[in-house]
Amino acid sequence: MISIQNLSKHFAEVTALDGVSFALAKGELCGLLGPNGAGKSTLFKTLMGLLQADSGEIMIADKQVKLGEVEYKRLIGYSPESPIFYEYLTGMEFLNFIAAAKQLTTSHQQRATGSRQQIHHWLTFFELSAKAHELVKNYSHGMRRKLSLIAALLGEPQILLLDEATNGLDPETSFRFKEYLREYCREGGTVLFASHIIETVEHLCDRVIILHRGRMLQEMQRADWERLRNEGSSLEQKFIALVQGNV
Repeated sequence: MISIQNLSKHFAEVTALDGVSFALAKGELCGLLGPNGAGKSTLFKTLMGLLQADSGEIMIADKQVKLGEVEYKRLIGYSPESPIFYEYLTGMEFLNFIAAAKQLTTSHQQRATGSRQQIHHWLTFFELSAKAHELVKNYSHGMRRKLSLIAALLGEPQILLLDEATNGLDPETSFRFKEYLREYCREGGTVLFASHIIETVEHLCDRVIILHRGRMLQEMQRADWERLRNEGSSLEQKFIALVQGNV
């Protein structure tokens, strides 16, 4: 579903991405693990066409992506680390806007019905229904995170790009959302879940890509960090050793 080859991006003297290459298959729940400034958000923005890579190739669903293309984005639900909202819309108005922008169905009547059903479902799932008609400017950080995730999930995308997606969520909602992601992948969805919180990635994902200063340091499967645990070590210790060895 996603293939990245030798992706590089520079900002003046800073190398944000340095020859990053990996691929994600249908049904994978992959963690992108790295400290702040590792290049995770830059990678997501490049995948979404918000930034243009200096070099490299991106394939989404076997089609090469170029800056300015839109159609491939219909396959993707994206929740950025720092989502931007229209502050003087209500939560419901914002979600109706997102549903209209995504053109969830072809006919006006189907679009209205389909978007209402999906919005109602996710507002209920994230326990945001009671706040749906309040202005977004009055939302807490956690409520804004929930609104961003609902926007990403509308339209039943085949791929989810989630950047620090559980930050700000209460424990119950975070648990419920992570359970949903596992089911989503069992049904064929593909998730790239970026975080700097090792415990979240370790328990949620089946594969981890460690990124530091724009470079991939290592890929690991769940069996790899379970073996580390059996040997008296941990994914956290492995991560710290890799990062400190590449300062």
